[in-house]
Amino acid sequence: MPALDQCHQQIVHALQKDGWQVQEAPYILPVTRTRRLFIDIQAKREQQNGRQNIIVVEAKCFLNMETELNDLYTAIGQYLIYRSLLRQKGLMEELYLAVPFHAFSGVFQQLAMEVVNEIRVKMIVVDLDGEVIAEWLA
Repeated sequence: MPALDQCHQQIVHALQKDGWQVQEAPYILPVTRTRRLFIDIQAKREQQNGRQNIIVVEAKCFLNMETELNDLYTAIGQYLIYRSLLRQKGLMEELYLAVPFHAFSGVFQQLAMEVVNEIRVKMIVVDLDGEVIAEWLA
């Protein structure tokens, strides 16, 4: 299993504060009989109609300004690959990319929001200090 991003627990806490039940294990996406991909977070929440809403979340921290452009490329690329594989396999979980507020207001607003909107990336913007969700973009 790959290592978790440094802000993983803060994103988990923000989801929990928002009413989500976060699973302890990452979401396992089988690709072939021998290859699996791991999406950082899986969470569920009961809806008013009694059905469960299930999401999977890829967390990216953008901790280093020197690598934020590469981090942006990686985050969007991973998101697109995961989303495509979920669709190909007929899985209904909604995929989100969770990023800290500083990355959203920085590199995303400066360089990538038009692309994010065009390719319909669903995002969760997290205030890491308060461990709360600042914004859902769907």
